[in-house]
Amino acid sequence: MTTATLTPPKPTGAPGSRSAWTTAFLTLMALGLLVVVALALAVNALPSTPLHVSIDGQPVWDGMGLGQMPPAHKVVLAGVILMALLAAMVVLPVALLLGALALAAVVLSVVALPLLIVALVLAVVLSPLWLLVWLMWRAVA
Repeated sequence: MTTATLTPPKPTGAPGSRSAWTTAFLTLMALGLLVVVALALAVNALPSTPLHVSIDGQPVWDGMGLGQMPPAHKVVLAGVILMALLAAMVVLPVALLLGALALAAVVLSVVALPLLIVALVLAVVLSPLWLLVWLMWRAVA
């Protein structure tokens, strides 16, 4: 006789529910928007001291401060600062990981390679002794 087990059906999301990935993505988008707004307000609070930029004696940007920029330019500047921060968040850990890998390779080549060479030389030099030990073990067994 066989027994049947009843398993409840797997719960499916309601038709209007969001997945965890969608919620996380929307949360990150909202946080990014908040950071852009905060950076735009921070750029707005910069002093209005005019900047004079010249390249090879030719004035390129004259008499305009960061605080006097139009609002759209401030938002773009805040977005550029945000992208630079996000790039730094990716580049810095990768650079540290590559540095640690390079350091590990150097340590292994400086420490492990000479030890391996010494072990190989000792194995070759002591091979007659190992042969003698093996022959004696075979004779006893």
